Amino acid sequence: MVMRSKSLQTTFCKLFCIFSSVLLTLVQYSCSEKEESLALADDIQFSRDTLRFDSVFAAEVSPTQFLRIYNKSKSGVRIPKIELAAASNSTYTLLLDGKAANEVTNLRIAGRDSLTLVVRLRPEVIGTKSVQEDGEIRVHAAGGRVKQVILRAWGLPYTPLAADSLLQNIELKQESGAYMIERPLIVPKGYTLRIPEGVKLYFRPKAYLKVYGSLFVQGSTRQRVLLAGMRLDSAYKYTPGQWLGVRLMPGSGPHFISHATFRAAVTALRADSILEVTRLENCIFSNSSRDAIALRCSSLEIEGSIFAQNTGAAISLRGGLLRLTHCTLSGTTRFGQGRRGSLLVLDAPPAPTNNELEITNSILWGNYSDEIYLSNRAKSVSRITARYSVIKQSKEPAEALLWERVENSDPQFEVANRMGFDLKETSPARGRALNLYIQGIKVPCDISGRKRIHVDGSVDIGALVWHAKE
Repeated sequence: MVMRSKSLQTTFCKLFCIFSSVLLTLVQYSCSEKEESLALADDIQFSRDTLRFDSVFAAEVSPTQFLRIYNKSKSGVRIPKIELAAASNSTYTLLLDGKAANEVTNLRIAGRDSLTLVVRLRPEVIGTKSVQEDGEIRVHAAGGRVKQVILRAWGLPYTPLAADSLLQNIELKQESGAYMIERPLIVPKGYTLRIPEGVKLYFRPKAYLKVYGSLFVQGSTRQRVLLAGMRLDSAYKYTPGQWLGVRLMPGSGPHFISHATFRAAVTALRADSILEVTRLENCIFSNSSRDAIALRCSSLEIEGSIFAQNTGAAISLRGGLLRLTHCTLSGTTRFGQGRRGSLLVLDAPPAPTNNELEITNSILWGNYSDEIYLSNRAKSVSRITARYSVIKQSKEPAEALLWERVENSDPQFEVANRMGFDLKETSPARGRALNLYIQGIKVPCDISGRKRIHVDGSVDIGALVWHAKE
């Protein structure tokens, strides 16, 4: 009887342990279910209240934005549904784990954790009109409460320009706004292409503008002319090498370019054996994947212009004259983008030409010890004059005929890595320029529209005039 009693006691203990283990599991499961209760609206937080998409072209690309949804509570929560307010009629779509949908259900977020929701714009739904499309993401929570994230995008209208060759003199129309250059566009000899203020030219990847005749670009301070690649979504807008650039062909001219921005080309401007001196005023050259300007056996005068975030040189010269006045050449690049050479590169010109480089009231600054580079073959056929400028150069070049009041000191830009080339108050470029303007005549302005001569009569070095911050 004692033996059997002990056996029953042992069996009872084992059953009790099993029951306790099952009960503990049930309790843990119950707690887990309790922890993953419906999310309270106050516990849900978004990385942004509004997602804004850059201007896009209808039926072209599908730019994306990322939305982080945070769970601020310590416990895991369950979100019953996330949906687009307009459902299938929306100009947007949601992506989660690579799957596109108008709504997603039964999502779980651990305590103090988050999930990432991808929102894609569908430009084909926008059409071709200039219409702002608003949308809304709705995130459902406990108690029937709903939290919203606003979606906004702008459909950019454009006029396709698909002609292979212009057969007449053409002046693009300002009211047309944006033009899409579908394939290489040629201006034949004897014809002129005029681009007035406010016009924007967007180029497909293999497109370019080739000029055998004449090119006149006349933007203004308030309405610049833009020449850029067609990708406008933030991931690609400033990526170098999206189109092939402008080519001024041998025997072409005259040319004049004012208040134009060249962005994200391979080589923004090539000039080869052009007939007359070409003048550029208040232009911006940025995000070229090679040299921003390649000059060969040509004469180019550039005033008040900015070169920045270019992978190659700002300007490469192989024969001819390059004259820089009140320009800013910066070696800054965007995050992850490298540089392949100095800002100014002089290479051996074809015989019997020489390299003539003149720098006045300009800034050349980057992380190279010498931002003016001459190849060995170019040294004997190059002449350099520099005066009243700030130039990153370890010593005066042997080819310099004149090197007057040139400083090798940081020009102190405001925010160079974000294209902010305004001078700080303590900049050595302030008031150090040579006054080139005759008293009584109209004084030129910089890109921002400020007169180059200050009230005290001083003039600043560089493309931008210093001004006190308000």
